[in-house]
Amino acid sequence: MKIVIAVALFTWPLFLPCLSAHADTVAFFYALDKDFETLKTGGQLIGQPLKVGSRSLVVVQIASHRVYAVKMGSGAVETAASVQALLARVKCDEAFSVGPVGAISDQIKTGSWYRVESIACYQKGSWSKNGFHFSANATLSLTNPPNGPTNLPELFQNAKHITVASGEVFVASDNYRAQLHDITQAGAVDMNLFGLVTVCADHQLPLTCWRIASDCADDNASEDFRKFVANYNGAGGKAVAEIIKRLPANPNSPEAYPNLRKILSP
Repeated sequence: MKIVIAVALFTWPLFLPCLSAHADTVAFFYALDKDFETLKTGGQLIGQPLKVGSRSLVVVQIASHRVYAVKMGSGAVETAASVQALLARVKCDEAFSVGPVGAISDQIKTGSWYRVESIACYQKGSWSKNGFHFSANATLSLTNPPNGPTNLPELFQNAKHITVASGEVFVASDNYRAQLHDITQAGAVDMNLFGLVTVCADHQLPLTCWRIASDCADDNASEDFRKFVANYNGAGGKAVAEIIKRLPANPNSPEAYPNLRKILSP
């Protein structure tokens, strides 16, 4: 009898289809350490971090879901390297991301949360004698989960949808701020989303991003951003942990059954 049970235990996941409406493995991409600290308090760390090149992938069990978290890094290229390190190693069902942006529109208020609807890759274009020309196809829309988070935490319930201009530059200039807004018509600017969205789209991974306006990308942005980071409490990571807890379990996954999860966990 014990042999039969053991065979069934290790072959079961191979024969059952994956239901995309039920997230089992979730990717979490963050910019600030505080967001990871608050996310992991909503679950339990599993094993040691996985090393992929210079990247560390940390595994957290939240309810019946296995969450793989990686810090994005500074700049779109660094972010793309971090995201690719995770997604090339782990097949994920959906992804969430939180981080800061700089407001380049007066309609964006510092300290408020926004849901990213699309990004404008503002360094994607061409130079001519008349200056830089922003490419018309440099705007990417996010591939949100088909069902989407329906029971959102209070922090995200009233988050307006925005377009974010994304590139390699930390914008701290009144003049450049105004130029970016005129060229892209975006509400905010950041250094992660171009790399993040590009790689997730390549893996056909549904992605939901929330961003908090940390500064106004103006002449005072460097000082304002440092103050924001020093005082930030990790509210975004905590809210994402709440969302993941509310995601339905895949009934065909061993992770949905506590006793099986204990046996299969490293």
